[in-house]
Amino acid sequence: MRQPYLFYKLLLFLFVGLLFTTSLNAQSLDVKVKDSKSGEPLAGATIRLAQGKSFRSVSTNLQGRFLFENVRAGAYKISVDFVGYRPSVPVEGTLNLNQTKIVNINLQDASIEMNETNIVGHASKETDHSARGLEKNAPMIQNILSANTIQLLPDVTVANALQRVSGVTIQRSSSGEGRYAIIRGMDQRYNTTLVNGIKISSPDNQYRFVPMDIFPSEMLERLEVIKALTPAMEGDAIGGAMNLVMKSAPDRFILSANISGGLSTLFSNSRPFFHFNPSPNQNSPAAINGNSYAATYADFNNKVLTSQKDLSSPFSSTAGLTIGDRFLKGKLGVIVSASYQNIYRGSDSKQLTPNAQPNPDPLPNSPQFSDAYDRTYSTQTQRLGIHNKIDYVIDRNNKLSLYNLYIHQNEFESRTGSDTLGLGLNSTAFSKQITMSTRNTLIKQDIYNATLHGDHKLSDKLRFNWDGAYSIASRHMPDRTEFSYDANQALNANHEVISEVDNNTKLTHHWENNTDKDIAGYGNLIFNQNIAGRDVEFSIGGLYRHKNRKADYITYSLSAGKSTLFNGNFNALPFAFNVATDGIGSNNQDLQNNYQVTEDDNAEYLQFRFNLIPKLQVLGGVRIENTNMSYTTESPLTVTERSGTVKYTDVLPSLHLKYTLADNQNLRASYFASISRPGFGELVPYKIDGEYYNQVGNPHLKHITADNADIRYELFPGGSDQFLIGSFYKKIYNPIEYFVVRDGGPSAQVIQPQNNASTAKNFGFEALATKFFGEIGFSLNYTYTHSRITTDKILYSDNNGLHKDVVQEIRPLQGQANNVGNASVLFKSGTLGLDMQLAFVYTGERLAQVSPYYNLDFYQHAYNQLDFSFEKTLVKKLSFYGKINNITNAASKLYLKFPHGSLDPKQQEFLAKQDTDGQTMVQSDYYKTMFLGGFRYKF
Repeated sequence: MRQPYLFYKLLLFLFVGLLFTTSLNAQSLDVKVKDSKSGEPLAGATIRLAQGKSFRSVSTNLQGRFLFENVRAGAYKISVDFVGYRPSVPVEGTLNLNQTKIVNINLQDASIEMNETNIVGHASKETDHSARGLEKNAPMIQNILSANTIQLLPDVTVANALQRVSGVTIQRSSSGEGRYAIIRGMDQRYNTTLVNGIKISSPDNQYRFVPMDIFPSEMLERLEVIKALTPAMEGDAIGGAMNLVMKSAPDRFILSANISGGLSTLFSNSRPFFHFNPSPNQNSPAAINGNSYAATYADFNNKVLTSQKDLSSPFSSTAGLTIGDRFLKGKLGVIVSASYQNIYRGSDSKQLTPNAQPNPDPLPNSPQFSDAYDRTYSTQTQRLGIHNKIDYVIDRNNKLSLYNLYIHQNEFESRTGSDTLGLGLNSTAFSKQITMSTRNTLIKQDIYNATLHGDHKLSDKLRFNWDGAYSIASRHMPDRTEFSYDANQALNANHEVISEVDNNTKLTHHWENNTDKDIAGYGNLIFNQNIAGRDVEFSIGGLYRHKNRKADYITYSLSAGKSTLFNGNFNALPFAFNVATDGIGSNNQDLQNNYQVTEDDNAEYLQFRFNLIPKLQVLGGVRIENTNMSYTTESPLTVTERSGTVKYTDVLPSLHLKYTLADNQNLRASYFASISRPGFGELVPYKIDGEYYNQVGNPHLKHITADNADIRYELFPGGSDQFLIGSFYKKIYNPIEYFVVRDGGPSAQVIQPQNNASTAKNFGFEALATKFFGEIGFSLNYTYTHSRITTDKILYSDNNGLHKDVVQEIRPLQGQANNVGNASVLFKSGTLGLDMQLAFVYTGERLAQVSPYYNLDFYQHAYNQLDFSFEKTLVKKLSFYGKINNITNAASKLYLKFPHGSLDPKQQEFLAKQDTDGQTMVQSDYYKTMFLGGFRYKF
């Protein structure tokens, strides 16, 4: 067991001692601003301190307070202004030498009803200025994108918007769309997704993390990436937590709408878009008739199989609507927001698959390739997002809110391609072994979340808030259909086809279903106590979550026989099941992948916050996370791990320090312990088909724990400007990574999650700067990340290939890039009504896939993408906007760190164009440029 808490305990002992012994040697004014009715602190209020002819203006923090230090002894005058409230009556007083005085100021609502006319001030929560204020006053380290920033970005999904955040990169789908976030080099398993601070269910069929491309970005009020956890937050995030703060009810009537259209330059007459019948059978024969039913060819709808070419570029479209208002004299607030996207994307992909075992010749661990794939992807993605929030002020001490979110996504993907088997090594000089295939897939994903929230002021010193949350997510793949045949043509010396043999025609129908259901309750009790002349805020609370997850798979494999030649008429083929029982669900091998999971999580925490000295805020405490998971599968009784139970408890301390250097400057330091739970499918002894490799589970996985430390300097000059620089360090125990492992013969290999016996270390630094010079602004961020882990690898080095050594290889963590950066040039002119942004994102080389063999890991080339966006006001409330993605046609490429010139000469002709001599490129994906343009109306 690790002992990470000595430093924490010593600091806590020191700070508590200083709390009772520290005295002030200068004059200070501690000003606290509250709502006169509710008593809630008012963050962002402007305080003006005047002494003689000099004055200072500052803003209150999230606790509605600001501490003026080194104030001259003598007379002073304090006044407060806040949008939506009446200015305060000036408070005058006298400050003595070495005195600290607390000044409480209560503001009254500015709404004045007079002859049925309301005069009300409004403060926007969606501006960059609001985001900078939240970052400055937050108790922990985080980065925020405001709604206004997100609106101008070239991105339409949350996943793509995340790559603009300092220290964040994204993993892309086969169509080039961002899907998962990597925070500070920690891949998606180490991060968690929150909606308004509440964890939601995942539609993924194996993992806990949520695909971020499912969320339209325009539904957000702001996007928070929290990089240091407090005790009050759930502890299962090592990289960070992505909190999607959705639009909340306004204080006045609002109405906004947008519509846009566009296209991808990938599609043309020479590269058509492929689509298929979008109405596959929703349920498998076994689901309809029972597992004992013997399916026949007539039970399948093969219209789904036929792909049709669209020679013109398909037209993408988006639309959005938001409407909100307050009623009952401001007590009742309602907002409804909806977004729809229909996007056509795709890629052209080439890939080489190495044999499971390398050769020792001509160099140790020389890769030998078994397959060369040439594939095209055509993807249509339909997203629908609807959310609404209703809040009601019962009285000055009690508030309730109800939030509902529904997200639906349909993804239609048609994949066509060829697979050159054995790379011609078993072919004659005029023959090639090529398999042609077409695969059509529809994936339906849904997320629904409902959260009832209550805030209650029990007394001047005691508050209570709670949440009751229900969340359900599902993923349904109805009838993925794949058809393949061998196009083995024998050619003569003139390259004329003289015969076509052994078509080996195959057909599969595959279904997947997954549901993930959560019922959770949260409670937090916050009370304030004055200790030794200082206000100390204590919080205690916890959560309980009951989770049910169910997943099932089934595949039907048919064949027309190796002697049957495919002549282009699909319906004429005599399909039959490969073996007599293959059409019977009870004998289908995929039943081992069907599983059910029940998990009960509960957590309790204690948190405290106080100012140790006037400029130093201390927040700390401890959280206890308890996990109790059990699973069952439909594997045969002979499988020893067909069911199991996993229990563990983690004690997670944390400490966060914030030192206020000046009104607009902070210095932060933090330590927190956290965990990462394995995915549900990872713990089940399953085996499923992957894109290039099959995947198998590992019931012996342990959960991951980590110690995390951060330090950061912050400067907020005003407006959108900011400068942040800091460093981080993570020590990760039992890290889980995916390894390519052998599964039988030399070309048979699978991917399996495994704990690495070595402790991993991940550290680096981040820098972010945003500065406007009049109408032109520049935004830059850069993150350097360095991670190291030691892995045992196999090395084949002798001539006959029988001798192998086990050697240790030091490498980075999977998914981690050393260098990550963003650069944007912005133009914002109120006079012209024009906003423009040229945005560049860079992700350095990173480890994509771990191999069991020395020096044969897959790496992704450095990726850089240039995008452009703009918005021009046409009339007062109507604007035209445009977004252009991937202007330079950046490609994603994978390679081995092996010189391609040293490969077996018989394999050279199957290599794609190589970029450098010291490596072998094994995969390339091209996406081309995407255009969108449309209109936006704001009332």
